[in-house]
Amino acid sequence: MPVGDIVVDPRIQTRHPDVSADSVRVAWSNVVRFMAREDTDPLRYVAVGYDEYGRLLEMVAVLDESDRWHVFHAMRATPKVLRELKLL
Repeated sequence: MPVGDIVVDPRIQTRHPDVSADSVRVAWSNVVRFMAREDTDPLRYVAVGYDEYGRLLEMVAVLDESDRWHVFHAMRATPKVLRELKLL
């Protein structure tokens, strides 16, 4: 499971007003499934986790050289991501 500091891109809330930075942090700390997306540069990781409202969020992040996670995509989990993570 992902550990370390997390930076949430402010564009997430612009694109998905129902998903706050705090919700992303909570979901990231409650990850259910997590995997690297091979053949991406920089290496991207996709994860799903539950936020404080019990919603399952999908998140995509990169790990920087300081071991900080930069989450640049988050929204309610889609069937596509659930299939990718073998949850459907």
